[in-house]
Amino acid sequence: MSDDYEPPSQPPYDPYEDLVDLTGEEPLPALEDPLLPPATPPRSPLLTGLILGLLLVVLSIAIFNLTRDDGTASAEETTTTTAAGTSGQETTEATTNETTGTDETTSSTTSTTAAVVADPYTAVGQPMSLDDLKLQTGGLGSIALGSNAADAVGRLVATFGQPTSDTGPIVSTGEYGACQGGMVRIVKFGALAAVVIIDQDGTETFAGYRLDLTYDGAATSQAVELETLSGMKVGANVGQLRQIYSGFDVEVVTDPDYGRVFELRGGSGNLLLWGPVSDTGSEGTDLVMGIYSADPAGTFC
Repeated sequence: MSDDYEPPSQPPYDPYEDLVDLTGEEPLPALEDPLLPPATPPRSPLLTGLILGLLLVVLSIAIFNLTRDDGTASAEETTTTTAAGTSGQETTEATTNETTGTDETTSSTTSTTAAVVADPYTAVGQPMSLDDLKLQTGGLGSIALGSNAADAVGRLVATFGQPTSDTGPIVSTGEYGACQGGMVRIVKFGALAAVVIIDQDGTETFAGYRLDLTYDGAATSQAVELETLSGMKVGANVGQLRQIYSGFDVEVVTDPDYGRVFELRGGSGNLLLWGPVSDTGSEGTDLVMGIYSADPAGTFC
């Protein structure tokens, strides 16, 4: 039996002609481009953090040095005293530099709340005689404590003329016996001071009086001639005081604010009148320097 297939013919080209002779004598081909720089090995994370930390420290020191004023600003301490200014006026500040020991003065303009401006009291009615203005527990003659201030003080204006001083509405510190922390207005006619209490709604009430020889212009004012119902005037001595009020309780005591004062009390112990007396060392010659109504705070606060 014969084979029908003939052996294959030779291919028209040599399939191995492009193969390199791998006898071991030829060099291996290059695996990378020889012109590329060698790769840098990766850095340690700990080393990277240390470098960043050092950079931050250097940057902080540089910023600190730039913000200092000639290297002394952070070491200075100053003490400032400010003088109170009035509305719209210049305020001066004296500053002591504790580092250099020098004094520095600066000025600034400040604004403060202006005082409440009130209308002045005007005359009401006809002038009254001094006999109609007796110093009493409940008022000045027919001008009763607790009456409307515009009418009460207006009648004093008609009698004594324009006030020698008028504080206008002010916050009371307790002076003149007014309600501490409340609004008060003190109107003076030489020796006589009218104490006006101002309610929260603005109502002004005649709440007390004080006749005092120490007030400005007291000695030459007409009001210095006022007297009590029993006939006592300021300037009388304590001996005369006791004689005039022999049927009443009269005591001379020491007040923490006014020093020596007399207190005139009725049979029930209620305070009727009081006021400062001089201290000559002998009660008989001590002078009555003022005659006051009871403090308004006891009734109107």
